[in-house]
Amino acid sequence: MAIHRWVGDSTQASFEDMGNLYSSRYDPLFYAHHSNVDRMCTLWKSLGIQGHTKPTDPDWLNASYVFYDENEDLVRVYNKDCINMDKLNRPAKRNKESQVALTSTEDVKTVDQLKFLVTLDGILKNRVKRPAVNMNDAEKAKANDVLLINGIKFDGEKYVKFDVYVNDTLKEGEVTTPCDPEYAGGFAQIPHSGMDKMMMSSAASFGLTELLEDTNTEGEEYATVTLVPRIGCDDLTISDIKISLVPI
Repeated sequence: MAIHRWVGDSTQASFEDMGNLYSSRYDPLFYAHHSNVDRMCTLWKSLGIQGHTKPTDPDWLNASYVFYDENEDLVRVYNKDCINMDKLNRPAKRNKESQVALTSTEDVKTVDQLKFLVTLDGILKNRVKRPAVNMNDAEKAKANDVLLINGIKFDGEKYVKFDVYVNDTLKEGEVTTPCDPEYAGGFAQIPHSGMDKMMMSSAASFGLTELLEDTNTEGEEYATVTLVPRIGCDDLTISDIKISLVPI
């Protein structure tokens, strides 16, 4: 609910529009926010972790709420209708129109062949050697495969974002999306105004153990890592990319 309070107007008596239930849907951001909630729920259920399933309690499923529809008629909406992605017509699909296409792994440089610093002014795909392969359950309980992207430098006055994909094996014209198991995560920073183009430093880490299981690539010596710049990355640089075993 935090985003409702952040976006709601504190000068209004009841924090309209987003800050109050009756008026939140008047703000277009409401629909983007709840579409993202649906997306996160789909990702959560797809992790394959015990307990990450749809609710089954009939009391919760049959709970309902009354809203006005686009015709200003009162309609009743049930929880059970809101967790069915097919009924909502929001299936998680691969993007067929993306510019990111599959590159044969034989044509991808290893990270040792890259000359750091690298500027992320375009899609960067490289193979990163893993410290161990085919770990058993006991070994996984002690340490995780973690992708480390170090020495990220960027302009603190710009919004920057890039996405990270691992072991994508796609047909021409396709790319993984955040709903696919090859999506490791993203790096994003909001701008800090008044810094007069001050370059800031950061790093990012992404757990890979479950991703490697989901993509059936636990036995591969190298992981193919793809960094996709989304915004503000024309002068963003990276000093190191590696995979390490991090003790739990």
